[in-house]
Amino acid sequence: MIDLILLAEGPKELDGGKLLAEEEGKPLYLHAFQAARQTADAMLGLRVIVVTRPGVLDEAIRAFGFNKVVVSGCRSLSEAIVAGTKAARSGASRCFLSCGRREVTGEQLTAFLQGYILSGRPLGSAGGGEGAMVFAPYLLPQLLALKGEEDGSQLFAGREGRTFSYDGSGREAADPEKAE
Repeated sequence: MIDLILLAEGPKELDGGKLLAEEEGKPLYLHAFQAARQTADAMLGLRVIVVTRPGVLDEAIRAFGFNKVVVSGCRSLSEAIVAGTKAARSGASRCFLSCGRREVTGEQLTAFLQGYILSGRPLGSAGGGEGAMVFAPYLLPQLLALKGEEDGSQLFAGREGRTFSYDGSGREAADPEKAE
């Protein structure tokens, strides 16, 4: 069971209306919303949660059938991640994706999450830590302890062998240590 948490809140996401700005003919957030909807349609039981400010993206969240978590006056990335972590179902892995990531497609996100499930590993990283990140339920205390601009990527340190790394091509990324 996975809950996909779209981060549409945080200092970088909404400053200056970044997510609402048009890019490639549509608002930036719409790229992540469409990828999430396609992934949810392809994966039975996937739940999508959007972390945002009061009154922001309400219509789009309803239209896509997503769940909403409101964070008032979010001052850091970790606050948005903690809010999404708390809103996820008990026992669910938590996958985080910034709504500022227009290059992630539904096909890639679906392949990443399916690969993560099949790998049996507790961590997953798409795009070298610049894309989606997924955490097994037992990492909940570490996610809830994030502070400031921490995004959870530090939880991957020392756990390389326990991480499913996805390169966006439909397969697991090659381990650079084994390639040498």
